[in-house]
Amino acid sequence: MKTKRAVLTISIFSLLGGACLTPQPTRYENVDERVEVTRAPAGTVRKKIALVNFRNMTDKSYLVQPATIQLTSLMVQSGYFEIIEPTLVESVIRAQDEITTEKLQTLKDKFGAEYFLTGNLTNFEIRETSAGFCLFLGLLGSKNTKEYIVETGIDYRLVSVPDAKILQADSVENRRTDTSSQAGFLFSTGGSDVKVLQSSGGKLLRYAMKDLVEKLIRGL
Repeated sequence: MKTKRAVLTISIFSLLGGACLTPQPTRYENVDERVEVTRAPAGTVRKKIALVNFRNMTDKSYLVQPATIQLTSLMVQSGYFEIIEPTLVESVIRAQDEITTEKLQTLKDKFGAEYFLTGNLTNFEIRETSAGFCLFLGLLGSKNTKEYIVETGIDYRLVSVPDAKILQADSVENRRTDTSSQAGFLFSTGGSDVKVLQSSGGKLLRYAMKDLVEKLIRGL
């Protein structure tokens, strides 16, 4: 009888201990926040801009197309810029190494482009740090707090069309921290692994793209 009680006691404490100590996978996907940029006053004449996909300097090639989409959306949203449909631009210039004054002249003649925007994605990294406590195998409470640090780097150039004079050349280094916490009594629910969906990567770029657009606006 004593043996059975001992086994039961050990099983209960093992369960509680496991609840405190066993890491659970965590999906980081905090992408619901709406990102706003400075809006142009009524009557502002939009600058007509052509852009191509930014060159990817990170190990995450899936960011290139979403970066262009996010940038286009925020620039149009601002009311300061008119963006030429990227597929039309790509029919003339498909990549940065194809830029020539002749092709810029074609963009001006065909689509009325005034400026050309391009750049590089230089950094995209998500790091996780955790802190918390677990008292008496979770019986007296537990808490697990996580910080997700998202760092993004972008270099960009704005050139005039068709003479290709560099009007703006700058970089954006965006760093944001999101915090999530889980607290419980008797049983804790903690986690340690971060999983970021590829579909979320472009959305997380919004914050750096917002900084880029704000710099472009200030440079007008």
